[in-house]
Amino acid sequence: MTTTNDNDNNTTTTTTTTTTTSCPCADLIDSDGNCKQCQRSLANSTAEIERLKRELEEKDAAMERMQQDMHTLNQKYVAEINRVAEVQHEKDMVEHELEELSCRLFEQANGMVAAEKREKWLLEQQLQQAEEHLRAEKSQLQELRERMMKDEQHEDAQVIVRARKDLQQLHIKRASATNLYRRKTTTNTVAQKKQQQQQSRITSMPPPPPSAPVTQKTMTIDEIQLEAFQEFVQSSRSKKLNQFAYMKHCLAEDVEPCLRFGPHSRLSVKKLNEYLSRQPCFIEQHQQDSVPTGTTYSSAAARPLWERFSSNHHHHHQQQPVCVACGRSSEHSPLNYRFRVDEMDEWAPIDQYCRDRLVAVCEFYVFIRNIQHGLYSDRAIDDLYAENICLRLQMFYSRMGALPVILDGIGVDPDAVGKASQPLDTIPDDAYVSDGSISTGPQTPVQPQHEEIAS
Repeated sequence: MTTTNDNDNNTTTTTTTTTTTSCPCADLIDSDGNCKQCQRSLANSTAEIERLKRELEEKDAAMERMQQDMHTLNQKYVAEINRVAEVQHEKDMVEHELEELSCRLFEQANGMVAAEKREKWLLEQQLQQAEEHLRAEKSQLQELRERMMKDEQHEDAQVIVRARKDLQQLHIKRASATNLYRRKTTTNTVAQKKQQQQQSRITSMPPPPPSAPVTQKTMTIDEIQLEAFQEFVQSSRSKKLNQFAYMKHCLAEDVEPCLRFGPHSRLSVKKLNEYLSRQPCFIEQHQQDSVPTGTTYSSAAARPLWERFSSNHHHHHQQQPVCVACGRSSEHSPLNYRFRVDEMDEWAPIDQYCRDRLVAVCEFYVFIRNIQHGLYSDRAIDDLYAENICLRLQMFYSRMGALPVILDGIGVDPDAVGKASQPLDTIPDDAYVSDGSISTGPQTPVQPQHEEIAS
């Protein structure tokens, strides 16, 4: 018997040569009839099987661990995918929000640029208007200076003419006096004789008893009204006009009665007074023929500001020009003046007496505004109160229609109205001064030289 062991395949090959005489495996079989070789092979196979089982169990355990790892990795992968999806969603949201913010930013930037351009344009317009207003104010100031110089020259010429007339009258009086002296020489001698006789009689009479001493009473101004005016001067900047007792008395006693032009007036006293207390109006002299017959000053398309002040807005056409203040036609009183309260309004005709009343009120308010601006701080209270009396008296005379007569009686042009005193210092840009002067009214226009601004 030949036995071959293959170590590589762990198998055992047994070649048995059987003779005809005896079994070749007899030596390998024990007494129990078991083959030793087979038993060894079986033991090896059993060990191999056990080893393979252990390896299989190990492989199964490794496979189970790998499956658990795969499950864990799969969960992590899914979680990572979800997280990536969330991050992508957040990224998309951020990009969308960034895009919206960019759009808003550009819109805001464009809006800011447009607003800046608009503001720049407005500032340029305001600067242009301010320059035009400054040029207008300078022109009016120059015109005021020229008028003042002309007035001074005219006054000097009037003084010279009046002096010549006085000299002529003086010569005439002297010539007549010589003739009278010659005529009265005879009568004077008789009168002297009678006077001597009377003196001789008086000397013979006893002296008369001493007379009682004459006491002269000093005249003073009403202290209550003076104190009210002084309170207004001291506190005019801190309060409104209607809060002072002085202004209440002036409104009730002088201003409002001066602005009441009668039942046919088209002007509202309250609104006109409110306007004139803030800024001046425009008044100019013109020829009555320049106003065409049938012209209406209350058109529906463009009604002037004085018509808006009217208490009744009846739109009717006038057959003949009438004074818008008192309502009298040009037949009763010539309409030699016209006025307007705003430069955009149409001119309204007025007569001499209504013009005097308007100018008197305007000059009074010039005086009040100069006090409010502190332009009379260098003047005494008695001086200011005396000017206040003159301006209020002027309103009274103009209300009575006697102002031209009073002015003519004192040797002043009847068409001239007393002006509020100008400050002693240089006239500031924001001062409210008198006729033909600069004004702080909004966008005061440049008026022609023949036009006067009743400020």
